[in-house]
Amino acid sequence: MNSVYDMETYDLLKCIDNALDEYGSSAKQALYLNIALKESASFEEVVLAHPDLLLQALRDVFDDSSEIVKRSIVSEIKKVFGLKKPSDSYELEEALGIACKRISGMAVVQVLR
Repeated sequence: MNSVYDMETYDLLKCIDNALDEYGSSAKQALYLNIALKESASFEEVVLAHPDLLLQALRDVFDDSSEIVKRSIVSEIKKVFGLKKPSDSYELEEALGIACKRISGMAVVQVLR
């Protein structure tokens, strides 16, 4: 496994993808489709630069269960990017921000608003 400071954008996107696998391919595709139809940005761009749009898409697709899905995504990010605190102490936006800072070769992206 790579050092937590030698991560790639792919690793972050894979965290989200792996977390969504728990909810089935239909739910995952619904999320991707929701973003594609509502936003003029790629999934990667939404994750890296517009996490608020990702959060809205999660709410649109998963409704009341979106909090559980966000926890699953945070758990994957924690595992792969080596976040120190327990998963439940991070909001998804915070976990995404930390992961973005650890992506090698990436300019600092202001994820937290």
